[in-house]
Formats: sequence, structure tokens, C-alpha cells
Amino acid sequence: MEKNKTSQDSIKIFNRRSFIITSIGLIVSLIIAIRLFSLQIINNSFYKKKSAENKVSIKSTPPLRGDIFDNQKNLVAANSSLYEFAIYKNLNKFYLKEVNQLNSLIDLDLNIPNISKQLQSFNPYIPFILSRANWEQIVKFEKNKFLFTSIKIIESKKRYYPYKNLSQIIGYIGKSSDSSELYPQGIFHLEKTFDDHLRGKPGKIFNEVNSRGKIIREIAIEEPIKGKSLNLTINLKLQNFAQSILPSSNKGSIVVLNRSDGAILSMNSNPTYDAQLFEDRNNDAINSFFNDSDKPLLNRAFNGFYPPGSVFKPIPALLGLKKNILNENTEIICNGFTSLADRNYYCWKKGGHGRVDLKKAIKESCDCYFYELAKQINIDDLSDLANSLGLNMIYNIGLSNAQKGLIPNKKWKKTYLDQGWYQGETLISCIGQGYNLTSPLQLANLYSALINGGKFPYPRLVKEEPITYLGEELNPKHQKVILNALKAAVQEPSGTAYKLNIDNPSFVKIGGKTGTSQVVRIKEEDREDDLYKTKETEDRFKDHSVFVGYAPIEDPKYIASVIIENGGSGSAVAAPIAHKVLNFAYQENV
Repeated sequence: MEKNKTSQDSIKIFNRRSFIITSIGLIVSLIIAIRLFSLQIINNSFYKKKSAENKVSIKSTPPLRGDIFDNQKNLVAANSSLYEFAIYKNLNKFYLKEVNQLNSLIDLDLNIPNISKQLQSFNPYIPFILSRANWEQIVKFEKNKFLFTSIKIIESKKRYYPYKNLSQIIGYIGKSSDSSELYPQGIFHLEKTFDDHLRGKPGKIFNEVNSRGKIIREIAIEEPIKGKSLNLTINLKLQNFAQSILPSSNKGSIVVLNRSDGAILSMNSNPTYDAQLFEDRNNDAINSFFNDSDKPLLNRAFNGFYPPGSVFKPIPALLGLKKNILNENTEIICNGFTSLADRNYYCWKKGGHGRVDLKKAIKESCDCYFYELAKQINIDDLSDLANSLGLNMIYNIGLSNAQKGLIPNKKWKKTYLDQGWYQGETLISCIGQGYNLTSPLQLANLYSALINGGKFPYPRLVKEEPITYLGEELNPKHQKVILNALKAAVQEPSGTAYKLNIDNPSFVKIGGKTGTSQVVRIKEEDREDDLYKTKETEDRFKDHSVFVGYAPIEDPKYIASVIIENGGSGSAVAAPIAHKVLNFAYQENV
């Protein structure tokens, strides 16, 4: 009896345990089945993608940047080969020893602690760039190649700027401050403005890799797409010639425009810099550019602003004609000065010009004629007309840091100086002095407006940019009066630029206007004794030399604007330079 009871108890225990084990087995099987269903059915696409990522490495390959050409398809910015020292960690576990050895052998001035830190977490199968390599360094490395197993020389591409005198137009590229940007981008001027156009599309290399990141095989290649080309309006031949005649002893600039379509054919600034040094990472030279008091990075033709001097005088003359304040026969007597209240305003010519009409006033640049005119002019009207003729305007032509300069009016002075306007300031403004500030490009556009009858083409540096027009129509009779006077200033005896015809009789005939932009005010006592003409003056206090001219005179095609800082008389310095540039452009038919 007791045996049967013991046997029954044993069976019950066995059954209970079997049930528990079976239940646990079923639960585990159910969990596994649910998990498998989730992995293989519900989340199949997610884990398939993750699996592919684990075994496929995608490497971006840089695109070639688009080329830049002048208006005759001469290459002015391109791509060239670049060689660099690179280290592959997987080739030698003592790779840091080789880095130190390379640094000592070739004197690369590497930051070893920084490189060591970066290499710790760097993929051993991907090349780590140590430094660029010049030819001398490459030769030395090749002679000692047997010393290195983990360091190789690899080739890539860099930007190539063959013409230094285009640096202030083209600009340069560099590393972006945005860490997500993998490749260099435009930093300055056209390279920056047209970066999206020039940069192209990166390619991709799909590699199969193992769990340690080692490449097993190449799966596919998606080729990079080169950036689009950019075609400039600049004529390289004219650009080089203009740069060659800028005086090396003075800061200055030249702009040459096509008056019909606004194409900028030449834009020169002195001193300039070499954009290639930015691409070559010449830090000493780059730092010297930024610290140089002569500001070689400044494009003076575009961003250099100066009082325009007498080249401004056609504007008040036009305003006087427009307001019926004068006509071409209106005369004054110039005795060498004009008075307003208790102050004298002097003409540049001591003793004066005698009897002066409008043509003679522009031809001989009589200041007193414009002083008398200014007494009847409202400064706001003068400012409005100057603005419509292309001054006091920002020109977005693709260059960095565009500015508008200044043509003052009552509102400007009250807003920025909290002062009222004085009539004496109108006198000074009418001869292009005072608060007036204009760039050589703006002055070229001013004369484009005068020649084109008021409506003038917006200046362009890029051929693909559409031709658009600014300004308002001038009275044709008024325009004719002004152009006749500008012609006389160069072609008739006693004209301020008449000497150009004597010095270069075979050159193309031009019209234009000289200007002398005063840097410091001449003291009354110096003027009375004529001392200011003989006094030794520091270069930085000498007047700026200004000239704006056009050619050929009967049917103008080219306009040249020249400013030579602290160059002195406009007729003596800027005018001969402009004449040479205009003659070259005409003879070469650029």
C-alpha cells in the first residue's frame, strides 16, 4: 500500500515538473518565434539596411572645380596636381616612429602631439594627411623611401591661379568653417560668389569592408561631376598691359568698361597679392597680406573710395542746365576766388581764368564757375542727379564687400553727424570735394551714363550675367553741351589734358576730364604766398591723381577710370596712363 502511494506521489511530481518544463519551453519558443517574426518580417528592411551598412563603406571623392576663363577663353583659374605625405596606420604598428623620422629628415615642422592624438581614433586603412609635399621634399623622400613602410606620397588636386593681377577679382578657395563641408569652398570674390556654380558634385566609392574597416573589395564607383566653367568679361591681354603701366611706387587702380554692354574689360589694383599663396598654405605670406599697411587685399578699383575731384563737375553742370540756372553761354569772371559770407573759396589757378563760360569751365576746370553755380543749387537735387548717374550705388558684380561710397545730402548729414547743411558745403561738393566719396568703378559708370544719354548698362564681370540698364534719360541738348566740353578738355589748347595729344599724337583721340582729389586742406597763408606748390610734402599728404576718359572720341566704345593715390595732378599722372590703356584697347580691339 505504501509502495503504491509512493509511486503515485512520484508520478505526480514528475508530471508537475514535466508540465513546468514544457510550459517554459513553449514560452521560450513563443518568444523566439515572435522575435524572429519581428526581425524577418516586420523590421526586415531596417535590419537589411543595417547589415549593408556594416559591410559597405562609402567614401566621397572630391569633384574638380570648374575652370575660369577670360573673354578670349584664356584659362585664368584651373586645377593642378597636388602631392601630400600620408600615413597608413595598418602598414606599421610603429607608425608614430616613422612620423617623427619623416619630420626630422625633411623638416616638415609637424605638430607631432596633435597628429598622435588624431591618429589614435583614425581608421587604420584610410590615409591620414600629414603635410603637403613640394618637389624638393618629394626627391628627398624618394631617396630615403626604404626607411618608411607606413608613409606614402599621394596625389590629389589643388586650385591653380596663373595670373597674380587677377587675384583681386577671382579671389581664392579655402577650408570651410562648417565642419560638415568635406571639401574647400570659395572664400573671396568670384570664387565665393559663384561657389555653387564652380564646385561640382562629389563622387562615391562603395567598398566592402570587414569588421575592422579593412577594404576587402571595391563594389561600385559613382564618378564625381566637375563644376561648371565661368567666363569673365575681363580681357587678359588688356589686364596685363594695364597692370604693367600702373606705377609701382604708388597705390592706384584702373577700370576699363565697354560702354555698350557694361562689360568690365580690365580691373587693376596696386599693390596686389598672389592668390596662389593661399592655396599653397604659405602662412607667413598670408599673415603679411593681412598685416600690410598698404592693404594688398583691397581691390581699389572696386572698394577704394576717394573724393572724385573735378571729374565730378559735369554733374552740377547738368543740374544747372536742367534747372535753367544756366545755359552754355552763361559766363562769370574768375579772379581766382569766390566769397561766401566771411570765407574765400579758391580756384586751382592763382589769378583766375578770366571770362569763363560753361565749356571753358569744364575744359580748363575752373573751380570758381562751379562755386557760383553752387550758390544757386540745392544739395539734395545734386545728390539725386548724381545717384541717377551711377554714384552712391552698390554694384553687385561678384566681388566681396561691396560698398556704395557717399554723395551727401541734408538727410545724410543730419542722420550721421546730427548737423544741418551749410551752403559752403554745397560749393565744395560741386567741385568733387567735401564729403563726396566715389570708387573708380563708379566714376567709369558715371561717364558711361553721360556718353549713353543717362541710361547706362549695369557693369558685369561674368559674361553669362544678363545686360540690364540703370539711370534716366538726359536731355539730348544738355548731353551734347557736356560731351563737347569733355572733348575740348583733351583736344583743344588750354584744355587740362591737351598735352596728351602732344606727347602721343599717333594715339587714338579721346575725350575726358582730369581731377585732382585733395587729401589735405591748403592753408590760407600758404595759398596767398603760393607756398603750397613748392613746399615739400609727405607722400601721404599729396593729392590723388584722377582721370576718366573714353575712346574713340566720335563713337566711344571704351571708358577708362584711373586713380593714382598721392600721385598729384590728374593731368600729369592719371591722364597719360588712361590714354595708354584706351589706345591699347582700341588698337587691339579687345
